[in-house]
Amino acid sequence: MDFSAGCPCTGTRPNLHRSWQGPHRGNSAGFTLIELIVVVVIVGIFAAIALPSFSYMIHKSAVTAAGNELYDLLQYTRGEAVTRGTSISIRAAGGATTGWNGDVTVFKTSDATATPLRRLGTDGLQRGVLIASGLGLLTFTPTGSASSSVCFAFTYSNDTSVATQYITVLTSGRVTPPTSVNPGGC
Repeated sequence: MDFSAGCPCTGTRPNLHRSWQGPHRGNSAGFTLIELIVVVVIVGIFAAIALPSFSYMIHKSAVTAAGNELYDLLQYTRGEAVTRGTSISIRAAGGATTGWNGDVTVFKTSDATATPLRRLGTDGLQRGVLIASGLGLLTFTPTGSASSSVCFAFTYSNDTSVATQYITVLTSGRVTPPTSVNPGGC
């Protein structure tokens, strides 16, 4: 388009500023300090509201994970006893009834000093989760039955809002999956 011909104002150039870009503000761009502070305050409020729920979810997840890990370890112990045709034991750290979240070891009952079949380190199952039971040692026989029945209760150490998870081992050898319903013997 030729603006030089037919323009009543000679020597003027076309306005390159288009109306859809809004009014011209000079060379100011970005956010003002007030806008930035308002956004930071709003984000802070949302974070303060969400933090307790987030902590609850982390604690609940830790309790669930610990329950699933011990359930799998108990099933492994029973399976090894049946497969190997010998008694296999699972022992809490030091054989203590409260040591199930510590150094848990699976071993052949006749050879407790040998290399363990499976061992959880000193960190145990999950940090912050307390595991209580009435036994520190449980043995599965070659037929799959257990030396005694026991109930494991999983709680989070400093969060009472998280529901307790339970695992029960019956003398028949049946290991119940983790559940939040108290089976009655815990």
